[in-house]
Amino acid sequence: MKNEWQKEMFNNREYWGRIIAIADDKIIAVADDYDEIEKKAKIITQKFSCFAVPKRPDLYRILPLRLKSMKLHEWYPEYPIMFFLDDGSNISENVLIDSGADITAVGKKFGEKLGFTKGKHESVSIVIGIGGSVEYLIRETEIEIDSYRFKIRVAWLQDEDINDLIIGRETVFDLFDIEFKQADEEIIFKKRDNMQ
Repeated sequence: MKNEWQKEMFNNREYWGRIIAIADDKIIAVADDYDEIEKKAKIITQKFSCFAVPKRPDLYRILPLRLKSMKLHEWYPEYPIMFFLDDGSNISENVLIDSGADITAVGKKFGEKLGFTKGKHESVSIVIGIGGSVEYLIRETEIEIDSYRFKIRVAWLQDEDINDLIIGRETVFDLFDIEFKQADEEIIFKKRDNMQ
């Protein structure tokens, strides 16, 4: 559930691509840079936080930022997910569990394995990420996590060079409480009571 300031931010394009100051769950100031927002907000209150609003917060964000770790302990938070095809067969893959992704995403080739096809006159949408933007189509598929099977929407990425498989927050994070235990290199999915 979005906070009040998040709802206002999404609904008011004046904030898009700018810096906002937040206090008591409300937007108290907007500016084009951090120095200006700080001056404006300090006139109102000494306790505030700042947020850089994306230029298009209404777009899905799914592409992760990957930096080479300087630590000896490296762990990529993947989990085995089973994908079901229309013919009843399935494909099991280790998939990145990404709390920063709005929606689940699959690469073009993997989507084709799942039976996804593009309609002749179907128009694509654009998704933004750290590395730029990519075209996608929304599809629905069935997955299984720890013996719980359910349908989800996925962004089927249209770039042939992107092979990412990402589980995003939509649906999955509502159905499960998910615990990341990096020291143990483990992810724990706990079914919520609202799951049937």
